[in-house]
Amino acid sequence: MPSLRIALCQLDTVVGDLDGNIERMVAALEEAEEAGADVAVFPELAVTGYPPEDLLLKPRFVGDNLEALAKLAARTGRTAAVVGFVGRDEGGLRNAAAVCVDGVVVGVYQKRLLPNYAVFDERRYFRPGSGAPLVVDIAGVRCGISVCEDAWQSDGPMAAAAHAGAEVIVNINASPYYRGRLRERLAMLSARSVETGCPIVYVNQVGGQDELVFDGGSLVVGRDGSVLASAPQFQEGLLVSDLDAEAGTATGGLAPPLGDDAEVYEALVLGTRDYIAKNGFGDVVIGLSGGIDSSLVAAVAVDAVGPDRVHGVSMPSRYSSEGSLDDARALAERLGIDYRVIPIEPAHAAFTEMLAESFVGRGEDLAEENLQSRS
Repeated sequence: MPSLRIALCQLDTVVGDLDGNIERMVAALEEAEEAGADVAVFPELAVTGYPPEDLLLKPRFVGDNLEALAKLAARTGRTAAVVGFVGRDEGGLRNAAAVCVDGVVVGVYQKRLLPNYAVFDERRYFRPGSGAPLVVDIAGVRCGISVCEDAWQSDGPMAAAAHAGAEVIVNINASPYYRGRLRERLAMLSARSVETGCPIVYVNQVGGQDELVFDGGSLVVGRDGSVLASAPQFQEGLLVSDLDAEAGTATGGLAPPLGDDAEVYEALVLGTRDYIAKNGFGDVVIGLSGGIDSSLVAAVAVDAVGPDRVHGVSMPSRYSSEGSLDDARALAERLGIDYRVIPIEPAHAAFTEMLAESFVGRGEDLAEENLQSRS
């Protein structure tokens, strides 16, 4: 079996931005071609962005996604592309993967297992695929195609692809992050590779989308379950790996693992950055109390968008200590952010006066102090 040069295209797509997503994929495809890759592999539903949710209820959007896929397919040459998109047939909508080469789509795989738990709601929109597994010849290597959840079932779609003659299994994903998720994926992929006797190429989306963060961490796993190559978490990029399935080797290197705290912090930074960018926001304004909560939020914001776009505001009243004001000022100076003080004592006094009749006969307590945070 010849070796297979794979470009694992770990991209940050934008839900609904069909033109932008295709532009990003074409740029990655060109990079893969320059590297001499036999195949460029893109994430699950990369054409539409994940999760497209109720956009899928718009027939025109689904049609536009099919036209966008055709544009990308037309751009392919010798380097094949495995692309996630929304398929449509008489049975309904499909979470699908297209194999494109020499300007055309040469095969389509429909996701078999549709998750409908936790953050997933795929059965609302899609119908599960059926029929024979998709196994295609890419540069002399028989590659079985699968999508995300298909990998999580023992003796499931991956095993079917191996029984159909696959020598390598390509699995495209939009797998959200939570702490410890990468370890779970590694254990699952190791089990599938040993079960099927096939190396697995696992490509995951990266980026933030509303309440979800996708951490990337794309992998090449050998048939013995060992990790042969890996891409960093929380970073967009392209990992080129020469996979020799028989020898059980792959180039590309192993990304240094992150500890739990570093992993969570990088997820916060990426999720914040994409939430700001994808919603078209400019700058960030944070009320700085001098406490740990606002300090951490300010640090995340600075790492997400840079100090020039972060503005800290201290809002003292009669209950603010000099220590908290000094801490807020020192934090702003160390982060290099714009800092201003807007005293809210006049507003606090106005609230106190408004509530005076309701407070008659009661000594001053936390109620008056809590008016500060409401102001």
